[in-house]
Amino acid sequence: MNTAIEIESAVRKLNAHYCDAVMRRDGELWRSLWHTDARWFFLGEWIEGREAIFSRWQQAMAGFPVVYHRASGEIIDVDGEAAHTRVYVDEQIIDAKGNALHIVGVYNDDVVVHNGKWLYASRHFNLIYQGAGTLTQEGWLGYS
Repeated sequence: MNTAIEIESAVRKLNAHYCDAVMRRDGELWRSLWHTDARWFFLGEWIEGREAIFSRWQQAMAGFPVVYHRASGEIIDVDGEAAHTRVYVDEQIIDAKGNALHIVGVYNDDVVVHNGKWLYASRHFNLIYQGAGTLTQEGWLGYS
């Protein structure tokens, strides 16, 4: 049986792989991080199932030729063979028209172990900030 520290390390690695997959636009890696029956709350809607989630991610990434994605401030609460996490995300994006966009948000996740691998069962993204270029007070929504 894994200790809480080992599980926390595995979940941190899952989040690191997520960032790596986004930065390198590695669809196969990104897809492999999700449980088959996963749910993703993205841009105001729930997307159900790994294949639908992957399809939506591919569509989103097609509109952004440049994406810098960084996660930080991971909070991981282990509950047996599951964990609940909160991860803050900072993205610098260039869209298809060459416009710079800055996004800050937070993922509230449920992760599970399946066949010895930790996977996202549910990811709920909350937008904290969205604005052009650099961070501005006008675009800050905050999170509590």
